[in-house]
Amino acid sequence: MSFDSMTRLTQIVRQAVSAADFSQQAQAIVDGISRELDVDVCSLYKLDNDQNLLLVSSHGLANAHPVIIPKGEGLVGQVVETGQVINIVHPDQHPAYFYVPDSDEAQFQSFCGVPLIQHALVVGVLVVQSRQVTLLDAEEEALLLTLASHLAMVLNNLPSPQLQIKNLYKGVSGAVGIAIGHALCRQSESLTAVAPQQSQNVSEEKISWEALRADTLVDLQRERQLIEQGMGEGMAALMDAYQQFLLDPGFASHLASCLDQGSALPWAIKQTVDYFAEQFLAIDDPYLQARHEDIIHLGDKLYQIWHRSLSGQVQQLESDDEDADRSYILCGNLLSVSDIISLPTAQLAGIVCGDGAALSHIAVFANALGIPAVMGVGELPLGQHDRIIVDGNRGEVLVNPSNTLIAEYRALITEQRQFDRQLESLCHAPAITQDGQSVILLANSGLQADIQPGLDHGADGIGLYRTELPFMALPSLPTEEEQLEIYRQVIEAYGDKPVCFRLLDIGGDKPLTYLPVNREENPALGLRGIRFLLANELILKTQLRAILRAAQGRENIQVLLPMLTTTCELTALSELLDVEVKRLVQEGQPATRPALGVMVEVPGVVSMLPFWKKRIDFISIGSNDLSQYLLAVDRNNPLVAQTYDPLHPAVLLEIQRIVTIAEDCRLPVSICGEIASNPIAMFLLIGMGIRRFSMSASKIPVMKRLISLIDTREAEKLLRKVNSLDTAESIRALGDTALQVFPEYDHFLPGY
Repeated sequence: MSFDSMTRLTQIVRQAVSAADFSQQAQAIVDGISRELDVDVCSLYKLDNDQNLLLVSSHGLANAHPVIIPKGEGLVGQVVETGQVINIVHPDQHPAYFYVPDSDEAQFQSFCGVPLIQHALVVGVLVVQSRQVTLLDAEEEALLLTLASHLAMVLNNLPSPQLQIKNLYKGVSGAVGIAIGHALCRQSESLTAVAPQQSQNVSEEKISWEALRADTLVDLQRERQLIEQGMGEGMAALMDAYQQFLLDPGFASHLASCLDQGSALPWAIKQTVDYFAEQFLAIDDPYLQARHEDIIHLGDKLYQIWHRSLSGQVQQLESDDEDADRSYILCGNLLSVSDIISLPTAQLAGIVCGDGAALSHIAVFANALGIPAVMGVGELPLGQHDRIIVDGNRGEVLVNPSNTLIAEYRALITEQRQFDRQLESLCHAPAITQDGQSVILLANSGLQADIQPGLDHGADGIGLYRTELPFMALPSLPTEEEQLEIYRQVIEAYGDKPVCFRLLDIGGDKPLTYLPVNREENPALGLRGIRFLLANELILKTQLRAILRAAQGRENIQVLLPMLTTTCELTALSELLDVEVKRLVQEGQPATRPALGVMVEVPGVVSMLPFWKKRIDFISIGSNDLSQYLLAVDRNNPLVAQTYDPLHPAVLLEIQRIVTIAEDCRLPVSICGEIASNPIAMFLLIGMGIRRFSMSASKIPVMKRLISLIDTREAEKLLRKVNSLDTAESIRALGDTALQVFPEYDHFLPGY
């Protein structure tokens, strides 16, 4: 090939960078290379986060559906692993050959794959193929290598190809699993359609509001009863949040104020809903942020009932009466619990939400029902009854996939069901490592709806009960009796298993709407946790009394102090606890001091543990906040969230330091947060000597299976190797290699 040809190839790459979008950039590259090299096929692959190869674009290769070559598979996988060019004829006879279904590549008799290397790492592969049984000569191969260096820079700066694959849409996982079915699109009136409207008769609007509120309460109660009958009291309790918002004096006052200013009822509802939704969105906590959806759902329900009262019609979801056995994927921009319970569970195969978060009530319901769900995919180009694949493991949705792709996903579903059956047999068995070490797996909780899933998944108790969640769900401060009832239900459900109550972690970024809270420039470092409680002693005393009364006759109840930083705070809290125990005894109520623990989430606390060793009974490592404070990264801030990584060497080394200090102080240690259910981290934490973990209930069975495969001596060896590494990427790669020896490897690492 001439120098002029090489110049034109380089120009192709430069021109591609200025193309309008990713697909045009990629297509310009492969078309240009095919033309200049006179080959039948040119394909561009890029590595994704899981080291699979995704076909970005191709000239000459049929790709009617997304082409994904699994990690290490095929000739392109060989190019990635070796970092070397593979230039051969008759590729179908090579031992590593991987046939891509429906690609028509069997007709091509030559193959040349060139690695695209950036910063010493392979980021993709450039492949050329021909129908002729002809090797590329040395000059052509050298020119492709030269071109590949340009392509690597371009490819590394291009957007992720996962979002560009035709009919593949990326969201976040709301509930794991894979489902295939027909789209059932929810099309109901939404507050988003309401424009500013004025009314000349304020009194009439207020009368309409009271009637609407009464009708909505009746409808909510009806739905609650249906949920309780089908799913139990725990799930039905989620509906209480809607009723509490509707009865909240603050909500009613704001809406009345809008009516007084002349707003028509629909516009007043929208103004009020928007106001309270923004209040929740301003909170720097993923769970509480997700509660803004409850307000929006309530607003939509109010508007729909108001709209139906005018038209006299009853809104129903369309269904296919001709095929009662058909599986449906419930789709909508912002689905509600009402949408779910309106369908027979046997027909509801999956859920897709245009909006929504992984912690929304829809996701909670999907998990409880065992239905795969993907949230936050945006607006999809869907027609009623379009074929859909919901991949809740990866947070992906495929619209109108090919029959070949459907067959591939059905095989994955069969494999997953086999693995799930294996996990079911482990749920109520103890977690024991390969060499006989016992491990305690506890559930994180905070809602009544969490209780039964924890028991069903074989939790050894509750390692972290977030007491602030009931406070957030109620319209006013819960009384001692209300708290007593909540805590007693949790304790009784778990019988003789341990339950650890974290005291109210509120304030700053998690305000209670019914309490005046000063705005803080940096709420994460402000009046929160134990600081808030000591500044509001009456709230603290009421909570302590409720916990002590609920724990009467039990020896397995623990109290955990959030965001503790000073000895003075520990002393004050400990003395208050003793006072309330004594007071209850004087009142004739049996009360004993529960085990008292400290959340290790502020780095400064680590150095204080030796001073506190005789004043506390245990510690719990709050890995989420500890990681954020160590790395000075807000994981919810999209500008810097990519630098938050629980496998950062500093985080792992600090956890090891905490474990060492805890051993020296003879303090039992547990760990909670996302790191507790990260498979690579679990391997390393076992190696550190941690034997007590608290995690989401749904993660317990798969972690129990992983633990049963781990030999603690191998975990210790892995940890020693990790301690010599200085990047999260290298740690993740080493951990990934260690996990590959397990037959269930693919089930341990979705999302990691």
